[in-house]
Formats: sequence, C-alpha cells, structure tokens
Amino acid sequence: MGIDILAADKALAAQHAVHIPDLVAATGPASYDYIFGPKAEVYAPFIETAWLAPDNFFSHTQSAIALEDGVFRGVLIGHDGPAHYRLKDALWPLLDGLVKQGKVSAAHLAALAERADIASYMNPHVPEDCHYVIVVSVPPAARGRGAGKALLENAIAHARRQGFRTVHLDVMSDNPAVGLYRSMGFQPMAETITPIPCREHGIAMELRMVLPL
Repeated sequence: MGIDILAADKALAAQHAVHIPDLVAATGPASYDYIFGPKAEVYAPFIETAWLAPDNFFSHTQSAIALEDGVFRGVLIGHDGPAHYRLKDALWPLLDGLVKQGKVSAAHLAALAERADIASYMNPHVPEDCHYVIVVSVPPAARGRGAGKALLENAIAHARRQGFRTVHLDVMSDNPAVGLYRSMGFQPMAETITPIPCREHGIAMELRMVLPL
C-alpha cells in the first residue's frame, strides 16, 4: 500500500519512542560516541527525553514518521533555519534535568558540553533561508523500501511551501545515505575535518549537502 508520512504528534511520538535513540545514533555512531563519552548510557535516556519533549533539536514536534501498513519504517527530524540555534540551545535544560534526577553527574555534563562544542566545528553555519534536516534514519530491516526517500520528499515539499531557497543537511562521509542524497539532487558544499574528533577519535569527514529549490 506504500509509505505513509505522518507528522509525529504526541501519541505517535510516545508509541515509537523506543526506536528513536538507535535511529539517531545510526546517522553517525562515532560522532555520538565521542560526544557522549565514557558514560554512554546517558545517551539513550537523553535522546528519548528530547524526542518526547516539545520544541528542541530532537523533538517529535519537528519530526515526521514513515509507516507502511501501520508498521514503523523510519523517522526524519528537521526544522526551519530561523529556529536552528534556539532549538539546539533548548537541549541543555533537558540535560540539566538528567543531572537533577541523578542520571548524570555535573562533571560528566561539563565534559559532554566541552566535546559537543568541539564537535560543533564540523557543522557549517545554518542560514535562515533554508530547511535543515538533522536526522533521516530507517531501521536496517526496512531499508530499500522507499521510506527514506519519502521522508525527504515530505521535508522538501514543506520547504517549498515555506518559500525557502534550499534544504540543508549534514552527513558523515562514510554514511551510505550519501548516495540517496546525491540521487535526490543534494550536492556537497563543504567537506569538514576537525583535528580532535577526526584525527584523534576516528570520526569521518562531515559533508554539508544542499538541495537548491
């Protein structure tokens, strides 16, 4: 019956929250391992908390879910350029909440913040006249069924309706999804290597890919 793309409302977000941490991490495993550091068990509760909360970088309120005959096939998380840095900053109160709950120490949070700041040099500036895609991810068993393409087409249609000039995304150069993005008209506009994450921790070069509209 094909792939259906649905906005991730609160009920859908709760129903499919279990999938989100692994799907986000799959877009750049080495990068998330570097940022979250030695206490990686913080990662999954943090991403799930962010997914269920409104208006932040990983929130369901900026997301779409792909279903096939009611079966979960993938997720896209993205937002309009003007909201980019506000939504990114909204993550830190969620991490502070994990400290207050005793799920992460203040020292670990400080180290995480330092690594996140270093990793941020891999991402060029996000302009206000674009739609920015953070995550497009499909479970391994569902790949090749068109869910990733359908999710991207939905985001591109949104960007056109909003009158944006481009769609931007950042992707690790070793991610097989680069081929899908190229086939849909995205082109690399920046290739970024930063000494600490890439040379010391083995993170691949990051590509900023852009689709003109």
